Amino acid sequence: MSSTTDYILGLQEEEMRIWICEHLDDEDADEETPGWDELAQEWAYMQASQEEPVEFFDWYVSHSYSDIQRTFHFQIHKLRDLMDMQVAVFHEETFYKMSYAHAVTLMESFLADTVRSLILADNKYFINAINKVEALKECKFTISEIAKQKDGAQGFAITELSKIMYHNIPKVREILKAILGKSLSIDISNVCRITSLRHDIVHRDGKTTDGKLIKVDREITMEAIGHIEAFVNNVSEEIHNHQNA
Repeated sequence: MSSTTDYILGLQEEEMRIWICEHLDDEDADEETPGWDELAQEWAYMQASQEEPVEFFDWYVSHSYSDIQRTFHFQIHKLRDLMDMQVAVFHEETFYKMSYAHAVTLMESFLADTVRSLILADNKYFINAINKVEALKECKFTISEIAKQKDGAQGFAITELSKIMYHNIPKVREILKAILGKSLSIDISNVCRITSLRHDIVHRDGKTTDGKLIKVDREITMEAIGHIEAFVNNVSEEIHNHQNA
């Protein structure tokens, strides 16, 4: 490997380290810090989103929004099935914490796919996005940069929106509001509480910032899954009503 390649890889690793430390709110964090591996994976997803093949964009254009809904419900039902498994007492704590966090991941994936689908499948939503979404309004690209992007301005929009943390529900609600051009009458209190606990699970192994251990059992996990399903259904209904108004 050349020294130039080593240098570039070193810069990329340092950029990732800074990003992870900022999200962990710990400038001394390293690979041994709880939550590091999960954020490193999120970083990898973000980088991959900037190199998506053209088929990635074509999928959203050729598939209806209902496909995204069906995918979410299929995956969340599989997670529900897992809840009926017999789990050894010794493994219960880990199993339910992992299941709780995965339920939030499914919701994040649904929200990210929803945003992408809206702005790629309907030009009016794309125009709303570049004019009203804060993450896009301030972006500066030259005409030559846009010309080189295989998917033009939409490709840049997808890249920027892929950097969003989709478990930041208030922020995602504002993005959807901007894209749709209307307020969303959706109660987010339950899913905000759930994403907060997910943060404690992923980054502090189920402890609060003051070190208090949080109990996560089957009942709590099933309740979270129910609230996430209800939230996704409410978002889907709002979008459906807007598209068919």
